[in-house]
Amino acid sequence: TGGGGLENGVNLGAALDLVGVYMKNYKLDKADAVLSRCAPFISRRGGVWMVKWLNHISTVRMKQGRHLEALEMLYDLELYSPYNAEEAPEFFETLYRNLAWALKALGRIDEALVYFERMAEASTKHKGSLDWFDLWDIGKLAAAHGFRDGKMDQFYKGRELVEQALQMQIEAEGHDLVMRAKVHDSLAECYMVAKDYDDAAKHYSEAYNLMLQTVGPSSPLFGKQARHAANLHIEQGHLKEAIPFLQSALHVEATRDAVNLPDAMDIVDLLVNTQQRCSPDDADVAKLPSHHASLKLMQKNLKARGLANNRSYAILCHKMSLLYLHEARQSEKAVKRAKRLAKESLKLLREHSNPRDEDSLGWLQMAEIQYKMLSSNKLAGLRNLE
Repeated sequence: TGGGGLENGVNLGAALDLVGVYMKNYKLDKADAVLSRCAPFISRRGGVWMVKWLNHISTVRMKQGRHLEALEMLYDLELYSPYNAEEAPEFFETLYRNLAWALKALGRIDEALVYFERMAEASTKHKGSLDWFDLWDIGKLAAAHGFRDGKMDQFYKGRELVEQALQMQIEAEGHDLVMRAKVHDSLAECYMVAKDYDDAAKHYSEAYNLMLQTVGPSSPLFGKQARHAANLHIEQGHLKEAIPFLQSALHVEATRDAVNLPDAMDIVDLLVNTQQRCSPDDADVAKLPSHHASLKLMQKNLKARGLANNRSYAILCHKMSLLYLHEARQSEKAVKRAKRLAKESLKLLREHSNPRDEDSLGWLQMAEIQYKMLSSNKLAGLRNLE
């Protein structure tokens, strides 16, 4: 490509194109690394280069769940744009949509509404009318806004817009099954919060099957869908039915490119709580597959990223140890694995706990009790351990 490294515009453009490929395949660590490498060269060039870079980096931050950082970058993107909404309505439609998404993810619904209105105006300007994607976004926000404020008429109108968006998507872009799954998921959420569980189950099932068919069982998109399916079962008190979906979500979290401690903790904690609430004598729960393969991968992944020498990882080890305790009746190896993790949790908590912090001391005390119990090799009552 002519040499010159990233000083060369052709190479720099190719690097930014590569970021798009990485994002599409949820290789977020790789996308982030390329963008960081490009940053000084982009800064020197400014202009449309900065616009493209900010667009990419804000999208990566959104996909990483770092919505506040994404929001700040999107504000910068609006500032750096060499055009205005009149000159480039298509660009501003996307920008306003992303700003609204970021604000909605942060719970700032009223501010998000302002940007969705601007998005609708820009969209109508260059397309002539709102398409299914616009109706989907507007319907989701209207439903969320109405439900939050107890205005159920607004909520139901918003849900109807999402229903309409689904039919329009099938007719206009029937080949795009991933997007269809996402609309089904939004519709399912609208039904679930209104406790219309049968309709919620129907749409969550459609979304789950479509994601499995398209992106496959290792994709973060599938993991998110499995988690949503589990949430519906938990909401209805169908705990043992939720566990296989949570196991699918655990596998995705354990292997994903952008693994992080908060998300790992979240899914492990939910699994622990769900299993704790199941009857210890339920034969169906006892027959469920082991969590071991996913937990082993999660530990390996976190250690490879230098995230396994801190208090948070110690707490995660404690919770993973609890998951193994639920398998103690079926597997002697599970007890050994629980003990190993309990020992690691105790070691790290001793190193990183603050003696003046009650929360730190509480975790340390629980870790000491758990390790002592496992070391005594007394299995009675293991399932009731917190």
